[in-house]
Amino acid sequence: MPVTFSRLIVPASVVLVLFVAACQDPSGVGLELIGEEGSDPNVLVALAASIEVVEQEDFTGGFANGNSPLQSRLMVGAASDPLLGDVTAEAYLDFTPPDDVPEGFFDRTITGASIRLVRNYAYGDSTGMLPLTAFEINEDWSPVGAISDTSFAADNQLASFTVTSADTVYTLPLPTAWVAEHAEVLQSDTVAAAFNGFKVSVTESMTPGFVAGFNSAESALRVFTSQDTVDYPLSEVFTSIVREDAAPPPPDISLIRDGAGEAVRITFDIESYVDQALANATLRIAMDPAFIEEPGFARPAAERLALYGRGSNGNLVFIESADVNEDGRTFAFTSASFTVAVQSDLLGDSIFESYQIAFLESSSTLNALPLILGPAPAEGDPERRPRVALTLVPEPS
Repeated sequence: MPVTFSRLIVPASVVLVLFVAACQDPSGVGLELIGEEGSDPNVLVALAASIEVVEQEDFTGGFANGNSPLQSRLMVGAASDPLLGDVTAEAYLDFTPPDDVPEGFFDRTITGASIRLVRNYAYGDSTGMLPLTAFEINEDWSPVGAISDTSFAADNQLASFTVTSADTVYTLPLPTAWVAEHAEVLQSDTVAAAFNGFKVSVTESMTPGFVAGFNSAESALRVFTSQDTVDYPLSEVFTSIVREDAAPPPPDISLIRDGAGEAVRITFDIESYVDQALANATLRIAMDPAFIEEPGFARPAAERLALYGRGSNGNLVFIESADVNEDGRTFAFTSASFTVAVQSDLLGDSIFESYQIAFLESSSTLNALPLILGPAPAEGDPERRPRVALTLVPEPS
């Protein structure tokens, strides 16, 4: 059906070009929100026409040192969770030589080494113990393109440790024999190529109660001499995750979990608004954190989400990310990129056939999104169902 605008005419052939340009400016500069949803005659609101949980590959590998793709967290542990499903995580990590070392370091004897993991995340029993075992990875591996259910061979067991959920830094000392065998290489120019790194996993036959997450940029291989403490920063990092099925949520909740390869696909019926010109489009969703809360058991709710557009060929295009609002319940996706995409829908030359909301790949978690689907709000109560607010270009006065 041909689409025309009574207020603004934009050739459909340039919409994709506008979208690409908008992606370079995710802040939405030049597209101010006119008024607030529900309180301005220039704002039209369309509820989601369809919502479904779909599969979306979860890439949990990357680099801790700022290279692309970035991965700011790795995780290890296991937890039994009757609500969100049991989960197991294994951490794979490699390191790179430090940029600066103390004078004389290369002439002194290495006396010890340990894997030092700085914890910044926890999932599961907040009073639990975590028995861990470190292994040496067998061969070269790459975190690039590694999805959450990938694993790499590592059967050379080095040492076992036990930590607690209260610990903020996990120090895993490597065996004296391993240190002596590798000391010369650790102080050489070939150290990056000589090792394949380590896997840290739950000790076999043990039943821990939580999963710990670590800041990739702050964790390191720590090397000691009689006078020095030198950190070899992490480079490649990856978390292998196995999540069992979650319990079915109630009818008014749609549940997705990070690390499970899940996303929410949304469409909107905005055909009745085709004869409109947009100043801004905003996608709003709300979640119910209380649904996953349990005393003594940490189940973090979503803190940051990514919005993708899904083309007719099934390819996903990243549009923007959004942090949870100050209320701890709602997310708003509002950018030049999203506005251009919705404007293309109103022009009858859509860039995307649907939109997908998923967890951000650059910071692996086990967070959950209990997305509110309903019911319809009572009179005077705020709308919490997924919706898109269309802020129109006002008529000239």
